[in-house]
Amino acid sequence: MQQTVSHNAPSSAIVIPHFIFGGLTWLSVTLLIFFYPESVTQHFFNPQLLSITHLLVLGWITMVIFGALYQLIPVILEVKLFSETVAVLTFILLASGTILLALAFWNFWLGMTMYIAASILFVAVGLFVTNIIITAKKSLKKSIEKKFIQTSVIWLFFTVSVGVMLAINLTHPFLSTPHLELLKLHAHAGIVGWFLQLIIGVASRLFPMFMVSHELTKKKLTLSYYLINGGLALGILCLFFQWNVGIISAIILVISGVISFLSFIAEAVKKRVKKQLDIGMKQSVISFLILTISLIILLILLVGTNYIEAMSISLIIGYGTTLLIGFISSLIMGQTYKTLPFIVWLKVYRGKVGKGKIPFPKDLYSEKIAIAQLWSFAIGFTLLLTGIFMVNEIFVRSGATVLLFSVTLYNSNLLKIVFHKAKNSNG
Repeated sequence: MQQTVSHNAPSSAIVIPHFIFGGLTWLSVTLLIFFYPESVTQHFFNPQLLSITHLLVLGWITMVIFGALYQLIPVILEVKLFSETVAVLTFILLASGTILLALAFWNFWLGMTMYIAASILFVAVGLFVTNIIITAKKSLKKSIEKKFIQTSVIWLFFTVSVGVMLAINLTHPFLSTPHLELLKLHAHAGIVGWFLQLIIGVASRLFPMFMVSHELTKKKLTLSYYLINGGLALGILCLFFQWNVGIISAIILVISGVISFLSFIAEAVKKRVKKQLDIGMKQSVISFLILTISLIILLILLVGTNYIEAMSISLIIGYGTTLLIGFISSLIMGQTYKTLPFIVWLKVYRGKVGKGKIPFPKDLYSEKIAIAQLWSFAIGFTLLLTGIFMVNEIFVRSGATVLLFSVTLYNSNLLKIVFHKAKNSNG
């Protein structure tokens, strides 16, 4: 695998800035929640939460995913990235568009500023999707993982296209469907279509490799693929036309697809040869356990009793928080310790193997800091979620404080990895 990655990997100068920008944006998000705890205790359609959410989704999650994918595509598809120049341009546009969009939401500038930001992001995503699709077409390898990745980037383009449409609809309404319902459509196309499917495509290849698991049932992944995409397509149509029975059916299909994937992960954990999991894999496994919490919240929202409807705003914000912070952000932090050290190690020690004593990729970061980061994240997330459900700003701020500490530790390890210098044979 290392020879394949070494031969096909893009320049680390393309990949690493994505992690740095993403880490700093993640830090900014926790700071904003700390200073503005009311943003997650009000209705979810408020300027502060919209700004924070898009910083989280675009500046942290999507930014790091773009960078990681440029490195992981050679592993999964066994081909080189189509264009490194397009990747650099995509990074610049995504970073600038994210900052401008966050400012537009925060100040509720619904006119030209938001149009420009949305257009920049539309071009950035268009370039990324083109880069990945052309790269995937170069690969002769056929696999369910490749299907998940290709489909996810198509959903990403759909999500951003809907976002542009919503930006226009805010100031020049032309759609009969209520705007908040369209917002749900936009959010789930991104979360389920883009994030979840990409995570499944990458994790179903990397998890068994990292844990050394063999003889896994790929039929579970195939079933997951069709259930999730069928449910998502049905759900989007039913949301647009406001057909509640169809929406419930779609949710059941998607949940079934997620359960099928989680069953695959459970099988990989059970059949692993490598019994002792490192800190990165421990956090990744915990993130999938948190994913089950979001499924439970979604099922509670479906029940729709009077009591539940009275706290539906809190449940909706809690549902989004569990997915974006508890599941996806936790998974990214865990997988950073599996991908970034190897990227930097490859850059620093390429050609030096066998010529003296060199460190392992895991030696590029502090495991003690990573452990402290994991447990402080778990505590901070629990406090934050409790504060959201209780509509209690003290709990929210307490959770944000501990999360800020956790993310600071994460960034310190990230920078320790990025700025690692080669050691001589004497160590």
